Formats: sequence, structure tokens, C-alpha cells
Amino acid sequence: MNKKSLSVLAVLFLALVLAVPAMAWQGRVAGTGNAVGLIADESDFLIHPALLASGKGLNAYGHVGLAYEKTGNWDYKSTVPVYGWFYPYETSGDAWKANLQAGAAFALGAGRMGVFFEYDYAKGSYDGQEVYAGFGSGIRNIDLDDKLNNVKLRVLYGLPVGAVNLGGELQIAYVNEEKDTQLADFDGSFWRNYPWAAEDAPALSLYPFMIPFDSKYWEAQARVSAAGSAGPGSYAVTLRAGLPFASDNQYAFGDDSGDAATIEGSVKGYNVGADAWFRLPLSAKMVLPFVVSISYKTIERDGSGLSNYASSLNYEHAAKNLNVKIGGGVELTPAEGTKIAAGLYYDYISAQQDISINDLISPIEYYYDTYSDVPNASEHRLTIKAAAEKNLTQMVALRGGFSAFYGLAKSEYGYSAYDDEGPYYPLDASADGSTLGVTASVGASVNLGKVSLEPFLNAGYTKYTADGDGFNGPLPVSVEMDKTNWTLGGGLSVKF
Repeated sequence: MNKKSLSVLAVLFLALVLAVPAMAWQGRVAGTGNAVGLIADESDFLIHPALLASGKGLNAYGHVGLAYEKTGNWDYKSTVPVYGWFYPYETSGDAWKANLQAGAAFALGAGRMGVFFEYDYAKGSYDGQEVYAGFGSGIRNIDLDDKLNNVKLRVLYGLPVGAVNLGGELQIAYVNEEKDTQLADFDGSFWRNYPWAAEDAPALSLYPFMIPFDSKYWEAQARVSAAGSAGPGSYAVTLRAGLPFASDNQYAFGDDSGDAATIEGSVKGYNVGADAWFRLPLSAKMVLPFVVSISYKTIERDGSGLSNYASSLNYEHAAKNLNVKIGGGVELTPAEGTKIAAGLYYDYISAQQDISINDLISPIEYYYDTYSDVPNASEHRLTIKAAAEKNLTQMVALRGGFSAFYGLAKSEYGYSAYDDEGPYYPLDASADGSTLGVTASVGASVNLGKVSLEPFLNAGYTKYTADGDGFNGPLPVSVEMDKTNWTLGGGLSVKF
């Protein structure tokens, strides 16, 4: 091989090495502390499909992410001070989470197509005790289980049209979600997914932790996207929407005498959202990135059926979530192969849940329980993010990220119930508090010619505390919530 050929190969190799951060995939995002929208990355086309049009050639991608979450305490307490009644639920536990992704992007027609398979898994198990003093006193064991299996097929396409890139995505997913609660006395009696606590039985209410259900459904999603230049800057805008279909939903409850009922129904709802990113270069070494995002999702579960006592049951459960994010920062390239970035973001987070259930024994004998706020929660949050990466050698780049947030949170708790003999004491209480958290991440890119490997590690801590007061019928009450989580995760992304 002559010197000219060697020189050409050397130049090509050098260009490949210097492009390590640009070649990076999901591992880069994870290794910089989830700096999505702060640092431009190839994986951004998973949010804005129009960005796929700017790629070249055939690329294959893989990603494995694992996380362990330790909940040191997850406690809820309600108190009726005037009588010295208190109902403290104290739990702890852990959860395992996994995310797998495999796919490819390639030229098709005048544009580029991407096909990706994704799998999300989560399993949380929590236990504890309730040492209560109310209408009597006693000790009960608590068990909470939370499971998720989600399989997705995503098909994306990006197409250059003049000075603008257009894109779209069609996605179909199969979702299996299950939540289950249980209270057990030491004498062997227990209550599974107990739905009648609003009937003056606060010692049996686990709804402040989770509302039980067992849902299986398909979900269709679609995105439309545009990206291009606007003056000296660039933009990417995407609209998205989706809805569940072909669903099955169950709510099963019972006690130590057996299953009282399994109520069967369906899952309905929809989700919509939008993402708008803008990057404004001030110089060859400084860019200002801005992000605006909004997401809204409502899921309605229902069911009906007969109990083992020949009564007719109906229930409805609605969950509504709204997330709004706005913020920006600065991305600096002080030297070749070095990049640093920092940003400040505001989030408004709202999560509302309610459930109603009725038991019609006869036209003149019935029970109606409505949990209007279990809870209704909202938060105003500020988050600071910082990220940095550096090419150490021609084959290795290191990166790291840090984020911290603080939020003002509010939760409302409420229920009511009545039967053919009259109403029970309703609950109406609210709690104010705060959330805070920190996360640190490290990662790397190892360039092996046509293959790029991106290992990453991250760890985090979050804490939520809130307290307040209200009324249970004519009686003043107080409520408290306290939750602490530690997380440790890691994984590997591959691009070739």
C-alpha cells in the first residue's frame, strides 16, 4: 500500500474518531444525565422523526438499560386528633426496571426509514405494617405489588422537502399493567384490593398508595414532525397523539373467605402532546438550546359483574396526567473534542385519579363509594442540568452529567360514601410539601472502527414530604405523606 493510500486512510480514521460524540446513541444521553434537548444527539430523531432525514447509510442500533430502585420509606398517615385516632401506613421495598431497544435506519426512496423494537419492564414489591388506633387498635401487614410489561414496534420516516425535513412515526404497543394491594391481620384474616374504606373504615384504605387494576391493551401512537433552519438557528417541532384499543380490564377484590368479585371491563382514553426545540448559535463555540414540551394523557378503566353474593357491581377509574416543560441553556465547545452544557428548566406536573364503585344488592339495598381525590397531586418544579464530555484519545471519549431539582407539591385526598340507610363521614383533606432530587451519571464511547460502544452508569436520590389537614365529616383530621427513593442504574448502547 503506497503512502498516498495510507494518508487517505489516516485522514478517514481521524475524522471518524473526532466524530465520536456525534456518532453516539442512547448511551450518550444516559451518560450525560438525560441531557435530551440540551446537547444535540443522533438519538434525537426518536423524539423528532424529521431529524432522521439528515442521516446517511445503513446504521444498526442496540440499547440495554437496567435500574434498581430502593424505596427506603413510603409512608402515609391520617390522624383524628380530637379522639386520638391514627392510621399510620409504613412501607418500604424495591423495584427493578429494564429497557431494551433494537433497530436500524436506512435509505428508502427519497428519505430514510427507521424500524425499532422496544421492551419496557418494571416490577415493584413493597411491604410494611399499619399499627393503628381508631375504632379499636391493632397491627396489620401491608403488601403492594406493581408490574409493567410494554412491547413496542416503531416505524419512522424522514424526508427532505426543499429546505425543510419532514417526518412521521407510527407506533403500536402491547401494554400489560397490574397493581395489587393487601392488608393482613395476624389472625390470618386479610383484605385484597379493598374498595369500601370510604364507609367509615380508614384503617382499610390503601388507595393513597395505588388503585388496583389488571389491564391489558393495545395502544396506537402517531407523530408528525418538521425540522429545518430559522434565520441563524435551527428548529424541530413534533406533534403526537395516541389511544388504547382492544383492551381488557379487571378489578378483583376479596378477603380470607375467598374472592368477593372480579369486575371486568375495558380501557379507554387518549394522549396528545407536542415538542418544540430551537437551537440558536451565537458563535462557532456557543449554542443556546431551548425546549418546550407538553403532554396530556387520560386513561379510563371500567368494569361490571356479579359478586359471589349475587349482587351487581360497577366501577369506573380515571387517571389524568398533564406535564409541561419549558427551559433552555447553553452548549459550549471550548476546544476540539470538548463539550460542556448547562440548562435550567421549569416543569408543571399534575396527576389526578378518582374511582367510584357501587354494589347493588337489591333495588332497596345498595352501597356507593366514591374516591374523588386519591390523591389529586400537582407540582411546580425547577431543574438544573449540567453535562460535559471529552475525547481522551483517538478511540475513547468520557462524559458525565449532573442534575438537581426542587419542587413545591400539593396533594388532595377525598372520598364519600352512602348506602340505603344514609351517608357516611366524607373525607376532604389537603397536604402541601416539597420534592427534591439529585442524579449523577457517567459514561463513555469506545470507537472500534465501524462499531461504537457506549457504557453508562447513573445514581440518584429523591425525597417527597407533605402534610396538611382537613375534615372527616365534622371531625378535624391531618394527613402526612413521606417517600424516599435511591436509584442505581447502568447499561450499554451499541451503534454500527
